[in-house]
Amino acid sequence: MKTLIKIVVFVVVLPIALVGVILHTMAGGMCANEVHAEIISPNQRYKAVIFQRDCGATTDFSTQISILKAEAKLPNKSGNIFVARGHPEHFPHPIRWLSNTELFIEKELNGSEFKAEQSWGRRDKFTVSYAAGSS
Repeated sequence: MKTLIKIVVFVVVLPIALVGVILHTMAGGMCANEVHAEIISPNQRYKAVIFQRDCGATTDFSTQISILKAEAKLPNKSGNIFVARGHPEHFPHPIRWLSNTELFIEKELNGSEFKAEQSWGRRDKFTVSYAAGSS
């Protein structure tokens, strides 16, 4: 019986797991980020990056925002504080640092956003605020 279990694991389970890992890796590699603006914090330690994440023809344009260390390169990941529909060129909402740890996005939230964090970070905590009327 133990031999049969080992055979099943090596013949069925292991190949399925391997295919899953390969597909997951390939899916992340199909996406790319295009930076549209970087706004440096007053103390020059961090930046807010506005970018578009493109994952192929089947996905719509999106405006995404991440807070990163000033010297960091934008990773091939989704935005860590804000994600909404629409191309960044058509995102008319100014973004500015109110302090070293406070970011203001002049956009009223209307529920169409996929992500709109109000705080972010583990060691260095950031607060993110939005225009009046935001929920």
